[in-house]
Amino acid sequence: MGKKKRAASEAPPPAVEAPPSWEGWGLTALWAAAFFGLALVGDQKVLRYKLLTAEAFAAAGLAWVFVSWAARAPALWRRTALDLPVTLYALGGLAYYAVAPEHGAAQGEFNRVLFSAAAFFAASQTAARLPRPELAVGAWALSGAALGLYALLQTRGGLGPLLIPQLDRPIATFGNPIFLAAFLAASACAALGLAGADARRRGLWSAVAALALAGAWTTQTRAAFAALAAVAGMWALMTLEGRRRWTALGTLALAGLGAAWFFRGRQWTHGLIWRDTLSLWLAHPWFGCGLGRFHLEFPAHASPALRALWPESKVIVNFAHNEYLQVLAETGVVGLALLAGVVGGWFRLARECAARAELPRRALLGGVLAAAGVLLVQNAASPDIRFGVSSFVVFWSLGFAAGLGWGSDVPVLLFPGRFAFAGAGLLALTLWGGMAVEPLLAQRRLFAQPSFHVEGGTEFDRAVAELEGRLKASPGDADVAENLAYLYAKASRWPEATRYFELTARLAPTRPGPFNNLGNIAYSTGDRDGAIRWWGRSLEVGPEQVDARVNLGKTLYEMGRLKESAKNLEEVLRRDPDNEKAQVLLKKMVE
Repeated sequence: MGKKKRAASEAPPPAVEAPPSWEGWGLTALWAAAFFGLALVGDQKVLRYKLLTAEAFAAAGLAWVFVSWAARAPALWRRTALDLPVTLYALGGLAYYAVAPEHGAAQGEFNRVLFSAAAFFAASQTAARLPRPELAVGAWALSGAALGLYALLQTRGGLGPLLIPQLDRPIATFGNPIFLAAFLAASACAALGLAGADARRRGLWSAVAALALAGAWTTQTRAAFAALAAVAGMWALMTLEGRRRWTALGTLALAGLGAAWFFRGRQWTHGLIWRDTLSLWLAHPWFGCGLGRFHLEFPAHASPALRALWPESKVIVNFAHNEYLQVLAETGVVGLALLAGVVGGWFRLARECAARAELPRRALLGGVLAAAGVLLVQNAASPDIRFGVSSFVVFWSLGFAAGLGWGSDVPVLLFPGRFAFAGAGLLALTLWGGMAVEPLLAQRRLFAQPSFHVEGGTEFDRAVAELEGRLKASPGDADVAENLAYLYAKASRWPEATRYFELTARLAPTRPGPFNNLGNIAYSTGDRDGAIRWWGRSLEVGPEQVDARVNLGKTLYEMGRLKESAKNLEEVLRRDPDNEKAQVLLKKMVE
């Protein structure tokens, strides 16, 4: 039989233009810079420069993809088995944010969920374009080795003339030993994958892995090594047989017993937090208490035993120290199912990687998947994925492995077309970027505000004398009394300021300002309860006020009354969406 002729109406398949070689090397440089940036950029509370670095590189990777769609036809989407679970995870975050009673409390976690999806798709869409994917993973492994060396030096206070601040539990550039350990454990897995993939440089990459692991050990983070052992055991079960399997498992068991003995003196309170987190979940089993609201709702469910260890007025329990329990408490069974879909996708890829000895780049893919697996397992006893850099590592690893090892290119939909999709993608990145940098911008605006207080002097004495003279001539003039009180307050002359603000309140009882300022003075002199009473009176007179409500929210936050604080700060943002103080305080609650 002859070949069937193509129907006249059937268009030929579009010709696929190979991307220019410089594009692949440019993407390689992008991801290498991303990992070196994560190692070098220091972390700081609220400002979170390290997180912003990771977000910037994830956004740059996606922007590169969108621009390439507009520049070259046909626009191709790298389809993977994890696209649907990650998309549902992101859409779930969007839905929970949309129905959140207080968007300020939910915004941080919503941003992290979107960032996780961005990191995944940036990696999945670019991994196959890299001419040598090993270089990007190598940059990651080397950055982990550098951090491991830095951690070792921190335990000694430096080496020779090189002086470094000495710490019992190093933090390197991460600000927290737990998050540093998570990155180092994942980096060691990436290095071991390279050792398996490159026989000529096996010694180099093994040394890189050893350095990362040595640095992780100095952090004394139990969850990191428990996760490493769990993933190693899983890999042994899936790839080894007979005596080799039992030897590997026995070695891991002995190492686990040794680690348990080494850490035997460390206090462990996670069990109390987990039990009380389950109590919080049972109060909202299906949809949870709300995205990002754990730290607000948990105190009401904290047991007396936990309160005795960590009093509410001194310690904020802002994490469940188990990501899966925290997701369950905040978003219920539905939210946990969305996260479980991502974890299940990782497990399917890991199982297939272990089962297929002929899989191209199997060792490299196995190392990257192991890195993601270590963090996913560590989340069972640690809040790692709540730290944006850990989220980046997990989802970038999943996207990289899925796109490189199992992805296939398909054209994007002809309608509305590649230009429309590229434009929509860039617009979405712009909106997300604005939300991501808002806490940093708010903090900078707050720092730039001039100081309220002034020094006394000749001009101050002259102004006081003039106002006191005017008040003596007109004892019922509330404006003069308030100006005089304000002047004394600027000079931190609290008794005089209090006397004249109280006079103003008697002369003009419908003015909210004097009550607010009396609250400010009470706060400045250490009387928080008195300050709360004055601010309450101020808000009774003028409920529309912003300053008094910000002050009230700040003080309630400092007293550990987070739910009341957040309620007032959310009301501030409803009236003044750009209020820097409210934005920063809501961010600090989960730092």
